Amino acid sequence: MNVDSNFPIHLKDSCTKPTTGDIFQDLLSTFHFMVASTCLVSDKWEPSADIKDGDTFNFIIVGAGSAGCVVANRLSEVKKWKVLLIEAGGDPPIESYVPHYDQHLFGTDSDWQYKTTPTGKRNCANVGESVNWPRGKMLGGSSGINSMIYFRGVANDFKKWFDLGNKEWCPDIVFKYFKKLESLQDQKLLKNPQIRDLYGLNGPQVINTFNWTDEKVFENVFNSFNQIGLQIQEDLQLANLLGAGLSRDTAYNGRRASTATTYLSQIQHRENFKLMKNAFVVKILLDDNSKAYGVVVKYKGEEIKVFASNEVIISAGSINSPQLLMLSGIGEKKHLESKNIDCKVDLPGVGKNLQDHIIINVPVFGRKSRSENYIDKYLDVGRYTYNRTGYLAHSSAPHVIAFYSRNKNATYPEFQVHLDIADKNSSYARSIFSIFKEPINQSFCELTEKYDSFIFRFNLLQPRSYGNIYLNTSNPFNHPLIYANYLDDERDIEATVEGIRMLTAIIDTDYFKSINAFLGRYNWPKCNEYKLNSYDYWKCISPEVTVTIYHPVGTCAMGPDSSSAVVDSRLRVHHVKGLRVIDASIMPNITSCNTNGPTIMIGERGSDLIKEDYGIVERTEDFCL
Repeated sequence: MNVDSNFPIHLKDSCTKPTTGDIFQDLLSTFHFMVASTCLVSDKWEPSADIKDGDTFNFIIVGAGSAGCVVANRLSEVKKWKVLLIEAGGDPPIESYVPHYDQHLFGTDSDWQYKTTPTGKRNCANVGESVNWPRGKMLGGSSGINSMIYFRGVANDFKKWFDLGNKEWCPDIVFKYFKKLESLQDQKLLKNPQIRDLYGLNGPQVINTFNWTDEKVFENVFNSFNQIGLQIQEDLQLANLLGAGLSRDTAYNGRRASTATTYLSQIQHRENFKLMKNAFVVKILLDDNSKAYGVVVKYKGEEIKVFASNEVIISAGSINSPQLLMLSGIGEKKHLESKNIDCKVDLPGVGKNLQDHIIINVPVFGRKSRSENYIDKYLDVGRYTYNRTGYLAHSSAPHVIAFYSRNKNATYPEFQVHLDIADKNSSYARSIFSIFKEPINQSFCELTEKYDSFIFRFNLLQPRSYGNIYLNTSNPFNHPLIYANYLDDERDIEATVEGIRMLTAIIDTDYFKSINAFLGRYNWPKCNEYKLNSYDYWKCISPEVTVTIYHPVGTCAMGPDSSSAVVDSRLRVHHVKGLRVIDASIMPNITSCNTNGPTIMIGERGSDLIKEDYGIVERTEDFCL
């Protein structure tokens, strides 16, 4: 793959890229205007297509996110097919391209700004007793606002899918599609024959490793992980996601590589492809025989109908996809009728089976030997504009990752840990704890004034607790009700507590002893009677302070039984003709890793399933027998 051809710098093109304004928080206005005037880091996007009421396409794809961009690219490879991609958001803002601003788009117009629905049972120490669920609302979707961490998952994840009756999704064929999407660019890793053989080298999606600016601290933390029994791995995927190491990243040359950049930007001029932006699909059109034949779109203030002669494909994500199905009359009959929606297809699994990766922040405080040099930081702005290096060229949080299990002989992980580091008395340190109510926020903020913060973000990889998404109203512009039900299953609480207590042994390692590190207490009255770091302490506090790592999946689950599943193993909606779902919502079980990589894979596999069904490529299900 010629990477530079997929990452053009348009120095002469006029630039109309939006910005959220967050970039000013670091006094980088000069940098911002330079970028805005030169399009230094962003793609060149064409205006939205002029689609008229009554226009017809072979395929209509709803949602230009991690999977939707893939599907649009692959289907439009077939020149005889006319393909329309519809996105509710617009062009990615400049901040989306700069890796260090990976969380600056949360809460902006480029984010759907979802929140979980308070229940009074969980998340009671969180502000609002809910959890923010940022999801990308722009070309590239959540691949344009995430932390760019790339993993595939493990074979056991996809064996579970296959064992449920999804015969097209055995591990061997799934990993074939991972290799199809990947283009590993890390030159150091490519020198290792095992790693080179593991990854794809010529796919659209760039996979790389950030060049970090604080490697000494990383080395100290890795040594600490090693002292508690986690082997340091050159590549965690090669080690079946067991041990500690740096993640792979969807970035290249100091620039985010969302699916908008890697799959969509280069197909804008295909004659058989059209892209609608800032266009909101409010309904799937179904005829009396339950055949999908088009969509109703709110575009430029008017509702228009656009027709699909072959299929409608929903790639709107784990929240919007089930919401759109329900608004179109596909879902649990009782629930739809309660919202005065005519039930056309009674499919009770729509919106059920919601799974997500929780985060419990495990706060450790100490004094690093070196704090951030803010003069160097601001000099890095010039470095970035000149050659895309420095701190702006990597994500805001270090991609130091650990995977482990309670069983020392395990062949796949139960838990994942992401490390975050914040200098003392920094606004970033204070922001980490601002999601919590008082007195938790205040007590932690007082510690951040004196100490550096090491936040170990603990993640339970295979939760047994399931949530639901329901319509709030029949108005498509109203957010649905999201019931995450974190840690509702007692087995999840037990696993979480045991996993965290294994992790906190890191405080007694050489490096953390040398900086006089200590575990911070969540000052929450309900749990203050328990000894810090005891089983009862973590059992009490964990459900109160649970947040998310932003991996919702499963709400249009794949499976053969339409009483619980929404799509079959070829991603066709049960009991509906001409309608598929291709995105993270089809996962019957969540993967043991960050979900963006598996979602891109679903886009690749789903595209080929369509091509198989129309005789464009040879069927592959026998590959799994």
